[in-house]
Amino acid sequence: MATTLIPARKARARALAQRGLTTVEYALGLLAAATVALVLLRIFGDNQFYKTLFDWVVNVFTHMANG
Repeated sequence: MATTLIPARKARARALAQRGLTTVEYALGLLAAATVALVLLRIFGDNQFYKTLFDWVVNVFTHMANG
C-alpha cells in the first residue's frame, strides 16, 4: 500500500508545479502581447509610415503600368 502512495504524491506534486508554470506562461504571454501592441501603436501612429507606404504603392503601380 505504501508503494501506491508514493507515485500518487509525485503526481500531485508534479501537477502543482505545472499549475505554477502555467501562471508564469500567461504572465509572459501578456507581457509579450502588450509589447507588440505598443510597437504597433508606435509604427501606425507615425505619419511617416503612411507616407512611405503610399509612396511604395504608387511606385509599384507606376512600374506595373509602364511595363
